[in-house]
Amino acid sequence: MDGKLLRIVKGSNVKKLFTLAACAIAVSAALPAGNAWAGPAATGTVKIQWNITAVASLTLEGNYTNTGAGGSDNLTPLTVAGGGNCGAGGAGGAGNGSTALTLDFGAITPSASNPTVCVGLNAAEAQVNTNDTSGVTIQEALTTAPAQAGASICGVAIKSNAPVAWAGAGVSSSNYTAAKGTDTTDTTAANWSGSTCAGLQYSAATVNAQAIPAAATTVFNTSDNTTNPAFFGEDYAVIVPANAAKGADSGTVTYSVITN
Repeated sequence: MDGKLLRIVKGSNVKKLFTLAACAIAVSAALPAGNAWAGPAATGTVKIQWNITAVASLTLEGNYTNTGAGGSDNLTPLTVAGGGNCGAGGAGGAGNGSTALTLDFGAITPSASNPTVCVGLNAAEAQVNTNDTSGVTIQEALTTAPAQAGASICGVAIKSNAPVAWAGAGVSSSNYTAAKGTDTTDTTAANWSGSTCAGLQYSAATVNAQAIPAAATTVFNTSDNTTNPAFFGEDYAVIVPANAAKGADSGTVTYSVITN
């Protein structure tokens, strides 16, 4: 009995082993070579994206030329008829090609009875590089006012060789080339008149001067970036009151470039 039972158990195990081996061979034969997936193609994508931010750089040139280069930092201002004398410019200018330009209008001899107006043609030019194809806005603010009560600094925006009103409509930056940023209109002192920024005239025509305000105000605006750099030219005038006090004085105009 014992021997017969052992033989039955052994026979049963052998049968099981043969059955398992047969199943393994069948599964192995059903799989493709190298276990490659034989079903529908499985694909996926990863999108890599980024955003380039707008940037701009600014360089200031003083007493600039129609090539965009800075001349002497020391202007030779024109004297507007009606009072005082503007002299021949000073020797304290500096900073061409930087962001810290100093323009020296020199010695001004005030009138005892009328304001004295000194005009510096092609006084300062902002040269702006930007990657913003929609253009830029240039703002200015009088961040340090003259100490003399009644003294003021006037700005005259230049476009296409002549004065234009501040904050004009956006136009192509092709209007702001080096050659078109120079004021070729107002060069004869005898033809100037006026005693305030808004009242400045050349040959009886208003030159669109603006008293530089304390708050940042738009001067130029371009609607595209077809010229890089763009050249933003400006005349400046200094007005001192009648019988202005003796001594050195100054004011600081801060330029801000805003990408559109």
